[in-house]
Amino acid sequence: MPRQAHERSGADKTGKTIMGALSRRIASGLTAGAVALTLAPAAAPTTAYAQRRGGGIESPSAAMFAKRITLGVGRTIIIDLPADAAEIVVGDPKVANAVVRSTRKLYVMGLGTGQTTILAMSGDGRQIANIEMNVGRDLDELDKLLHTALPRSRIVVKQVNDSIVLTGEAQSAGEAATAVDVAKAFIARVGAAAATGAASPDNTVVNAISIRGQDQVMVKLTIAEVQRTALKQLGVSTSPNGDTILSATWARLTQHNAYGLNGSMSNSGLTVPLGSGLSATMTAFERWGVSRILAEPTVTAVSGESAKFTVGGELPVPANSACSTSLGVTTCQNSVTFKPYGITLNMTPVVVGEGRILLRLATEVTEVDTTQTMTINSISVPGFRTRKHETSVELPSGGSLATAGLITNNSRHSITGLPGLLNLPILGALFRSRDYQRQETELMIIVTPYLAKSVAPNEVQRPDDGFTDASDPQAWLLGRVNRLYSTKSNPRAAQNWKGRFGFIQD
Repeated sequence: MPRQAHERSGADKTGKTIMGALSRRIASGLTAGAVALTLAPAAAPTTAYAQRRGGGIESPSAAMFAKRITLGVGRTIIIDLPADAAEIVVGDPKVANAVVRSTRKLYVMGLGTGQTTILAMSGDGRQIANIEMNVGRDLDELDKLLHTALPRSRIVVKQVNDSIVLTGEAQSAGEAATAVDVAKAFIARVGAAAATGAASPDNTVVNAISIRGQDQVMVKLTIAEVQRTALKQLGVSTSPNGDTILSATWARLTQHNAYGLNGSMSNSGLTVPLGSGLSATMTAFERWGVSRILAEPTVTAVSGESAKFTVGGELPVPANSACSTSLGVTTCQNSVTFKPYGITLNMTPVVVGEGRILLRLATEVTEVDTTQTMTINSISVPGFRTRKHETSVELPSGGSLATAGLITNNSRHSITGLPGLLNLPILGALFRSRDYQRQETELMIIVTPYLAKSVAPNEVQRPDDGFTDASDPQAWLLGRVNRLYSTKSNPRAAQNWKGRFGFIQD
């Protein structure tokens, strides 16, 4: 028994000597590494299959553990291994680097965005660790920036490959847009500092933020235009009736021939016309006119969404004609295109804060202008008058702003008459005519946004509330066109509308 104990003690000493030499050889053969940050706790051992160097699959080992780690670019962590490591394999050295300072401590550094796998092998070829690395941008700083800039919003930052996904809830669409801008600026700064050749921030930020209680905006647009025209004509207008411009009918010169050509004593006449007639018209005309155009379209849309409102029609206008000749007869057929006219309003409201509304709108007013017409193939084609307006403004709820305006003043003055005579000091007024025309136009566009909220159906007033057609006796005997019933909530509904035509105003 003592001899066996002595042999066993010698074997233990020999084993310890071999293991010590192996540990010193592994430690001296591996490269010393970087400064480590906080030591990450090792995951609980999990059952996994290890791959042998020869390519075979090893049976599950209770000592091997698998772990998934997310690491920021430029960061370093320390991983404790469950057993002594003799070999470390990194799948993509451009993403992460592993340095062994001791046989059971692994220093991992994030170099670039991406995913890779780190394997730790023992001296006998067993796999003792399988570490899945996901290296990306450090989003802790971005979380702090978003929390500081937008304290009322709850925005969560996630990374998917090279993209940053913003989720959570924002107080308004304006705060969601601010979060996207902050994320883009953060990516641009981190990308420039790391110089990793990352993609453009516009392509790497995904906005998946939901708006908490989306606001609705009602926009009231007022288009007011007034035209004033004045026309005056005074004087004498002359128009010749013949080839001359003399102002009277002259007598005819007649020569009497005592002896006619036939030898008889008859009176044969020779008439020489020296002039013809000229008519003169006394003109005194004056005309004044006022034209008013008022349009107030109202549109409601959710904050951040676009809305369109169109009122008008389409006018058929001949475009081109196709002619064909058959049996010497030419037949032309005109094609027709439709030109829209009326009022069009496009707008996109965005609630950027408490009661503040950012509004992008485009409006167009088109009307038929019969004074600008042309004839195509005996078809009269009218012209169009168009007023377009596009702008972006920021207003409080209920505030009004004149976003566009135009004032025009056109005048025309002309004098027509007989040359020479129209310049006489006093008598020249009898030979000239004076025309004067003046046109003034004033246009103004006013926009007013409101934060809209839904109401009960019985609180909505319609234009036809209380309207009923008048009965035949009321229409014949009293001249009424409607019959209204008053209510306690609306005593004004008892008024009657009389007359054959006109406008209904409050």
